[in-house]
Amino acid sequence: MNLLVLDQGITDLLIIKQNPHLIVSVLLFGGGGLALWSNVAPLAGSLFGAGGALLGTWVTEFNKRRTDSEEKAKKQTDASAALAPELMRTIERAQYILDRATVNFVSESCADGAFPNDQQADFRPYLPTLYPNTPLMRDLSGDKAIALIRYYDSLNELSNYVNDWWQREGQLAVNVFNGIMHAAEKSIRLGMICVQRFDLEGSFQPPYESWGPLTARLERSLDNAAKSRELHVERSQKSQGATRHRTY
Repeated sequence: MNLLVLDQGITDLLIIKQNPHLIVSVLLFGGGGLALWSNVAPLAGSLFGAGGALLGTWVTEFNKRRTDSEEKAKKQTDASAALAPELMRTIERAQYILDRATVNFVSESCADGAFPNDQQADFRPYLPTLYPNTPLMRDLSGDKAIALIRYYDSLNELSNYVNDWWQREGQLAVNVFNGIMHAAEKSIRLGMICVQRFDLEGSFQPPYESWGPLTARLERSLDNAAKSRELHVERSQKSQGATRHRTY
């Protein structure tokens, strides 16, 4: 009960803070009514006049706030729509990178001689061209801006990893591809937040119905990567067990 009273009190204070002219106008009209009831006509007229002036001011401010709110909402919608295409492009590229890294990881893990012919460039993410310098970023809502920043930062991490560790001396290829998988997985998970925030599934339909929604495609890639990693661990454990058996 006390919490309800407190919430109502906070709500009342916010209304007063946001509409001071309206509150004072109501008080003036109330005072004018009391003065009129007390047969103090001059005072009543003054109070009614002041109340009317403040009421007019409040109406003007209210209309301005509504106009500003509508304009802000439109700018946010336009900014989201403008930034969505390159966001979609980078997310699809991140999925492609994860899929190719998974294929190479499995090939290196099995060591069966059937290695893909992917090059370093195949694992570089597509980086945005508008972000972060476009003025559109200022028009995004806070949750969308934060989601976009975190996602694009992860793409830079992925790009740096590919540049720094590709064919690095002393590194096993299976470990390098595993690292690329982890970096791409991080980007995709952060990208999935952007998919929701920017409603990419509603804005971009899959080229083929059999592909399914974007989120489902991303989840499949993540699931394939996780299963491939589990199978790699199982193969490693069996190999180690066989080695110990031969030693004894």
